[in-house]
Amino acid sequence: MGDSRVEEYAAKCGLRIVADAAKGHRTVAARRFARGQTILSINPLYGFPVRATETTSAGDTGQHASVDPEARCAHCFHTLPARYPQCSQCHSTQYCSTGCLTAHWAVRHHFECTATDAKAINAAAAKVKPEYRPYLRMAAGVGATLSAKQRPWWLKIQAAAWERLVSHRNAHPPHVLRQYAQIAAVLSEAGVMQGYTKDQGSQADAIVTALCRFGCNNFAAYDYSAHAVTGHLCSPVVSLLFNHSCFPNASFVYSTADGCQVVHALGEIAEGDEVTLAYVDGMHPRTVRQKTLSDVYFFACACTRCEGASERGKIDSLLDRDAAGALPINLPTDYAKHKPKLDPWAVAIVSELCQLASSAEPNKDSHRFDQNMLDAVNSELPRDVSFAAYKHWLECQDECLEKVSDGHPEELWPWACVSSLYVLAFYAMAYPLHHPLVGTQCLEAAKITWNSMQVSNTTPADGVDESLVKRLVLATQTILEVSASPDASSSGAMSLTRQIALLLDQLSSD
Repeated sequence: MGDSRVEEYAAKCGLRIVADAAKGHRTVAARRFARGQTILSINPLYGFPVRATETTSAGDTGQHASVDPEARCAHCFHTLPARYPQCSQCHSTQYCSTGCLTAHWAVRHHFECTATDAKAINAAAAKVKPEYRPYLRMAAGVGATLSAKQRPWWLKIQAAAWERLVSHRNAHPPHVLRQYAQIAAVLSEAGVMQGYTKDQGSQADAIVTALCRFGCNNFAAYDYSAHAVTGHLCSPVVSLLFNHSCFPNASFVYSTADGCQVVHALGEIAEGDEVTLAYVDGMHPRTVRQKTLSDVYFFACACTRCEGASERGKIDSLLDRDAAGALPINLPTDYAKHKPKLDPWAVAIVSELCQLASSAEPNKDSHRFDQNMLDAVNSELPRDVSFAAYKHWLECQDECLEKVSDGHPEELWPWACVSSLYVLAFYAMAYPLHHPLVGTQCLEAAKITWNSMQVSNTTPADGVDESLVKRLVLATQTILEVSASPDASSSGAMSLTRQIALLLDQLSSD
């Protein structure tokens, strides 16, 4: 294998890379990992915040950030305040605080900072299509990072992993390769080619190969408080170590404190179990996930959800049913004329989710939970249990919240409440129990339900009461502790921890 740095780093993290006939290799746990335990934490090879003028295409979360072109901190990716410090040398890198400036300089910016390159990269980015500008910035940034003369320990490991990433260049469609070639040409014209050798062809050719590597090995930093993509990440060691699963046993977060990519166990991982991450959003239909994995990552998934024989696989088959154009039975087009109703299957799933989230042995009970969910929805119509139904309820939740905030009738609160609980039930069917998006939706449903009860002085629907709100909040606490979601919000909104504390105070004083 040549350079053994990746294997040595994996071993220090309690992981072992083994050969796999179907996947090429897989990474298994060399020891037991407890629920919520950190598996590894490492600085990405390169990362940068999203820009409003550039399409958010790194990673797949179904979200797009809405920000000004220079509105995010280069270190933590948080929204910049009205007044903010910037690098005194390149004058093109902004930070939300002097603390982030100092930390970013110490970790990486001291070998990335050149005023000429920053101006040249900005000029070059204007010459390519907006959706490909993040790729141009990534190519320039990775090259500058790899050309560093003094490499810290994490950069040595990331560089070794970078050289081993498969580019799948021959599998990329011609139109993508043409865009990559244009990026290489404008970078060459701008004189931004450092880090790419001529050993195996031209520097432009090396950049095209690098872009192919990034295109099928990228990550997105996601702010769970603001529900938005905040940055693009290239972390070759994480890409190399962890294969994909639509029902993973691990997840990652971008730590805003130290700029590291942190991988956590979503549940107990036994010694010998493969450790997996999700490359695509689990709330997409199986057909959409499979197409994305084939078109972008160049493999076919045969995970628990995709193969169809397990309870999760059977639930996924139900969700994947065609229900185009059909509204769920309990979702009318005129909210004012109907009282919201929560189906028994949704009540059952949400109630058991809250109970299981705080269980001391959730892995032991998870199979029963999967079977109970399957039993609850197996006889439901596609219009009520499908990804199409999920999208309808999500739109209803967001529409009602938007109208209430704009001063529309408060009678919409119960509809927002019921919609949020349906969304949570769908999340439970698609995501692992302690996935951070399940936790944030638990909190969203708890807040909406509590507000609905306070406004109307009555329960929004049968089975929805104050005790459910408390169980949702406690489930949120447990889930977010496990997934270690970043506490601070990039948008200046109240932190998740603070929201939980305030809601619990209100419940106890009521």
